[in-house]
Amino acid sequence: MNMFYMLAGIAWRNVVAHRVKSAIVGTLLFFGTFLVVTGKSLVDSIEHAMAESITSSLAGDLQIYDKNAKDPLQLFSFGGGGEDIGEIPDFPKLRDALAAVPEVRAVVPMGSVNTVVFGSTELDQALTKLRIATRASPADAPNQESQGLLEQVQAIAAQLAEDQKVVLPIAADKVKAQQDLDALVHVNTDAFHQEFASNTESTLDWLDRTIAPLASDGKLMYLRVLGTEMGSFTQDFSRFHIVDGENIPEGKRGFLISKYAYERFVKNKVARELDDMKQKRDEDGLRFESDKALSDQAGRCSRQYARILFMLSPTDARAVLPLLQKELGSEEKDLGALIKDFLLVNDDNFEARYAFFYKEIATRIRLYDVAVGDTLTLRAYTRTGYMRSVNVKIWGTFEFTGLESSQLAGVYNLSDLVTFRQLYGKMSDSQLAELDDIRKSASIKEVTRANAEDELFGAAAEPLVGESAEAKTFDEFAGVDMTAASRSAAELDERVYSKADMENGVVLNAAVVLKDGASATDAKAHIAAAAETAGVPVTVLDWQTASGIVGQLLLVIKGVLVIAILVIFLVALFIINNSMMMATMERTAEIGTMRAIGAQRGQVLALFLIETLLLAVVASGLGAGFSMGLLAWLGEVGIKAPSSQAMFLFGGPRLFPAWSWLNVAFGMGSVSLISLASTFYPALMAARVQPVVAMNPKE
Repeated sequence: MNMFYMLAGIAWRNVVAHRVKSAIVGTLLFFGTFLVVTGKSLVDSIEHAMAESITSSLAGDLQIYDKNAKDPLQLFSFGGGGEDIGEIPDFPKLRDALAAVPEVRAVVPMGSVNTVVFGSTELDQALTKLRIATRASPADAPNQESQGLLEQVQAIAAQLAEDQKVVLPIAADKVKAQQDLDALVHVNTDAFHQEFASNTESTLDWLDRTIAPLASDGKLMYLRVLGTEMGSFTQDFSRFHIVDGENIPEGKRGFLISKYAYERFVKNKVARELDDMKQKRDEDGLRFESDKALSDQAGRCSRQYARILFMLSPTDARAVLPLLQKELGSEEKDLGALIKDFLLVNDDNFEARYAFFYKEIATRIRLYDVAVGDTLTLRAYTRTGYMRSVNVKIWGTFEFTGLESSQLAGVYNLSDLVTFRQLYGKMSDSQLAELDDIRKSASIKEVTRANAEDELFGAAAEPLVGESAEAKTFDEFAGVDMTAASRSAAELDERVYSKADMENGVVLNAAVVLKDGASATDAKAHIAAAAETAGVPVTVLDWQTASGIVGQLLLVIKGVLVIAILVIFLVALFIINNSMMMATMERTAEIGTMRAIGAQRGQVLALFLIETLLLAVVASGLGAGFSMGLLAWLGEVGIKAPSSQAMFLFGGPRLFPAWSWLNVAFGMGSVSLISLASTFYPALMAARVQPVVAMNPKE
């Protein structure tokens, strides 16, 4: 021990005496430790935040799915959810088996399907409102609302006619293009007014058949739907909360659309553009004057003025016209031109016009294609390859706390399990029985290939000639009680399902929520064994693997950190080794003198290693301390997520990193070890210096 203290004292003196070498090596060790501690702490913080955001919003701690599935489960993938992950045909049996696993707190059934929603155009919406309004008033005494809606339809037709005039010279079928133009022009003639007044229903049908198809296609939305048992989902995923409307009532069918999708896909395009520009200005600090992309976006927004013009009823249009004239300081009387000019925003007028839009215009248009409370038609291809359509009520919108702007968190929309199974193409036994009752009440008979001809044309052939001119035409619905069928279908939609009804039937996967402090590794083994025993074999994945490409991002980040640390260590190894070799050569006389007065080789070796260790402890301690201070400060202010994707990784709009003693010890320990490894060979060379060298400096 006395020898160690003596060597430590000499080593410290040498560290101080050789300032240049100590400064070079110490600086390298300082930054190496700082980067290791900071990098590992950031990665650990990201992993913790990412685990929190994924497990508390959708995945649970573990995910289970059919062991014989063709494809692996990936909750977030570039494949769009088309993977074949098999089926869990008897979820209650599996749930009961897992309830006995000590680590399991809850099992939430799930199943996802990709759906398509066809939105309506402004003309479709106006025609629908017009039909409803005209039916509410006598044909010879149209009310003010129906008259205003008719004027709105005529205004849209006039704009379409102008567009058609541009298309006509280059149309492939000029005859058809001219016919379309003539039809559009006809809508604004006196003859059309007379037709509408004398035969309203027939004219409305003509508008639906001839004019409506000439408008641009309606909005096409792709929505990924996650069917689940809403009671369990709400209880076991803490970040879930309702934004608009209400949650799907217990036992009812319904649909919840994510707030992210609602704002970005369902909202009026002009309003979305304005919202996006405001976000870029407020959060990213962009300006129209200096950012060409933002300036181009303002131009595109202005060219979309018709999406506002066509949605304003004549009454609202008359109300908005003077307001826009006052806002713009213009005497222009063309409302379309005013709206177009109004939407051409810049740095000076954006805030005022954004506020004006939501105060005076947004309240007068249909801001969302579908609203909370509406019935939405979801269309999906079933596993057997045919299209299935399901009407379902939108009960509300939802989001996950802290992930409001995250695209990945908003990729899923929620429905009940009954709706999911209808879209997926599988129904429970009780539902099949109910449908059979509907078929019977509607007098629907199954027709097979063998008896199709007899059922369609009758067993005995009837003469095909000699029919009376007064013969009745064929009615495919003759004898069918359509009222009873409609009533039965409505009862199917409005009925209240028990939790058992909801859960009985096929699910594709399930989220497993573990008890606090439970080991995920132990739980995976116990769950797999319990499911195997119950006769429902499943594959069990941790949240990181189940999340697919998103979870693998963490491995990429860790890989980058490891590579960076290895590079730092290699550089440190080279520089420290080089510095110590030079120091050994410079101190040859000193080492020879120490050997001449009795120092053993082991003592010389120990002296050099202690010198490096002391320098490493001091430098790495300072580097770790600086890193701890920086992380403590970042833990208070947070690191802003650079994008919506990063929000999912950060667990919210900001990442709040934290340091731990384990990371500090790892940083200081790894840097000290690499320093000692770098010094060992030069120190070994120094220990081999002969005492006689001290007498011959030239050596």
